[in-house]
Amino acid sequence: MAGKRANVRKRRVPTGPIANQIFIGCPWKTVRPKYITITERFSKKYPVSFIIVGKEKEHSAEDLLGLIKGKLESSSGAIFDVSGGNANVSLEFGYAEAMGVQSALYLNTHQMGTRRGGGAAIISDLAGKRRREYKNEARLSELLGEYTKNHPFTLRFEQALRRSLKSASKGAKKRTRALTLKIIHYLDDKISVRRSDLTNHILALHNGYKAKEVEQGLKMLHKEGLIKVSEGRYSDVYIFSE
Repeated sequence: MAGKRANVRKRRVPTGPIANQIFIGCPWKTVRPKYITITERFSKKYPVSFIIVGKEKEHSAEDLLGLIKGKLESSSGAIFDVSGGNANVSLEFGYAEAMGVQSALYLNTHQMGTRRGGGAAIISDLAGKRRREYKNEARLSELLGEYTKNHPFTLRFEQALRRSLKSASKGAKKRTRALTLKIIHYLDDKISVRRSDLTNHILALHNGYKAKEVEQGLKMLHKEGLIKVSEGRYSDVYIFSE
């Protein structure tokens, strides 16, 4: 409108790697489903967000590479499953190394005897890197569980709950833990969200949460430095960046 300045809202966004985001690079066909199953289960217990990029039909090879690079750059760490010497995983690992992303290597030793050729050569190239080995999905779950429990964001989350709920009842502690995990995981794979959208999402989950509870959860997580909640009418929420 003439004579008036446009009211353009500037979104608040993190300025560095997202503190709880971990990139997982793994072969798509047989290995990826195992990681999805395990990490979806972990999201109910832990605040770490695992990003697994798939080969979606709507993505061209160039678009997919750009997406992978962006997710790696915004992650605070990465796990690469080098089982079978997958060339795509090797490329992703090389990019992570170039960007200085702290990485862990996992290897399914049960597959080692069935792989030949280029895959073996890729694994040989990584001989100087420490790899965590597993033979089945149960062992892979143990490795991922160990990684998740000891992740800095998980440790900070647990400490925050202990400090904030030290005098609360057992039931209140359980309820608040579930609520704060829902708040954090609403931010999975997102740069930032509107505070009102997050609140409405939690209230719509039919868990009997009240708006006051959600506000208290947001304030606690913000106070403990796990998330950032901006001020103002159009408040944004995002995971604290490293």
